[in-house]
Amino acid sequence: MGKHITIKEVKDIVNSFTDSQNADWEGMHIEEDDMYEDVLRAIAEGDPHSKLLAREALKSKNVKFTRWYA
Repeated sequence: MGKHITIKEVKDIVNSFTDSQNADWEGMHIEEDDMYEDVLRAIAEGDPHSKLLAREALKSKNVKFTRWYA
């Protein structure tokens, strides 16, 4: 079992999305997907903070930005 994403890292990623007026939406979408993968990996590997990690990660869905890939 490797190092898992931390709750602070998840919060930092989600908070970085709040200033999305002039943002790179494609990059934000990729970062969001990568965060979800990291959180899922932590859950699958039995991280004791799984519920909190998932709860914090899902807050990204409350941030309104266009989600797309080129």
